Amino acid sequence: MALHNGTHLRAVESSGEQCVGILQHGKTYRHTMASQSSQDSKRQDICQWALGHVALVTGAGQRVGKAIAASLHKRGYTVAIHYNASKDEAISFMAELNSIRKNSAYAFHADLSTNVKETAHHLVAEVAEKWGRLDLLVNSAAIYYATPIAETMEEQWDKLLDLNAKAPYFMTQAAAPYLKETHGSVVNVADILGERPKAPLNVYCITKATIIMITKSLALELAPEVRVNYVNPGASIFPEGYDEKLKQEWMSKTPLGKAGNGEEVGDSVAFLASPSAGFMTGAGVSPSGGRSVAL
Repeated sequence: MALHNGTHLRAVESSGEQCVGILQHGKTYRHTMASQSSQDSKRQDICQWALGHVALVTGAGQRVGKAIAASLHKRGYTVAIHYNASKDEAISFMAELNSIRKNSAYAFHADLSTNVKETAHHLVAEVAEKWGRLDLLVNSAAIYYATPIAETMEEQWDKLLDLNAKAPYFMTQAAAPYLKETHGSVVNVADILGERPKAPLNVYCITKATIIMITKSLALELAPEVRVNYVNPGASIFPEGYDEKLKQEWMSKTPLGKAGNGEEVGDSVAFLASPSAGFMTGAGVSPSGGRSVAL
């Protein structure tokens, strides 16, 4: 039986159309299994074990961040959708989630690439003030572009490190007091390139190696109250206009022969936040189609 510290659930099991959870003090609860949309027809009922819990996902207006937020919402989380440039997408996504479950999502704007510490603390305080708690922080916001060593500018280095590594660190600093109260967790979105780099993405690879070490370091410092883990995705939801030749190159080196659709990353994050991962901290999960062993 999976164990989880604090006030979260200590076990979750499914029984017919209901899921049964055992709370820390031995009390049981029952929730109706979440009904799925037609897009999820291949996936059966999902237990909403996180009802009443609040998750803040950075970069959740689009692509992988959005997929993570959607997966957490299916598990019952109330979701804080952080965005910067993708306002229209974030507002539309918020409306979509609220149509599924009333008042279960809200969009928050913040530019985490400037005045990083102050911006991170303000964002976390906004979320905590709105719902009175925070149970999960997912650091997903990131930027990605090539930086050949002969051409890399200091400004590029700063932009990549600020958003991809500095922001997650100070977001965790800001969230830690709230997560200690709820015995919550942090999940950082790294990348297989943080372990096995590829030129000319060297600065991006450095930022993802940094977020892995941030995860492991803070897992030690914040234990036992707060767990800190990471996901290590491969190719998942290519950006618009991504070079078709490069897409084919990525997929040809992926043992499972395809790119992810974001759902795999979202479900991996949900697992790491769940009672089933309650004895995991400083650990990584790699939804990469096997790419991590094939580079």
